[in-house]
Amino acid sequence: MITEFFEDALADDLRELFAGQVFPCSAGGERQINVYVQDLPIIEGFDEAPRDSEIPEPYIIVRTSEGKTEKPTSAQEITVILIVCAYDNAPNRQGHRYVLHIMREILARYMRNPLVRIKPGSSGACGGPWSFLYPADWVTQQDDTHPYYFGAMQLKFEAPAVRSEVSDLI
Repeated sequence: MITEFFEDALADDLRELFAGQVFPCSAGGERQINVYVQDLPIIEGFDEAPRDSEIPEPYIIVRTSEGKTEKPTSAQEITVILIVCAYDNAPNRQGHRYVLHIMREILARYMRNPLVRIKPGSSGACGGPWSFLYPADWVTQQDDTHPYYFGAMQLKFEAPAVRSEVSDLI
């Protein structure tokens, strides 16, 4: 089960997938994608000018949506929502292309290699590997939020089954 370790392993996978790729950000210039688990961090402080390091985009949020286990001997199915945000202030309003690229890269990664594993050195983490399941769904936003562009993916993964210690129950 260990869903919280799955979230961390998936976030690590995404950071590794996009290492070296840069996208525009509202601080000016380009930067790598930030990956957050469950939500964006709260920016603390009362500075009037935004601090570049606290501007979150471009980003992916890994949000656990739900899980289910059909019977005592079955694996758990974990559903995650990936929220993608890209920034593009160009007047031609093509920032959605960054979002589509990011979602395509994610889907292609799990189609090529459907396993998520805990990375070596993840202190105290256990569980996995988790296997990608079909179908995968994605959507782009329909509202105008220029210069910010959003998309979301719903992915399902199978967690290894937890075995009963009491054989009479199975």
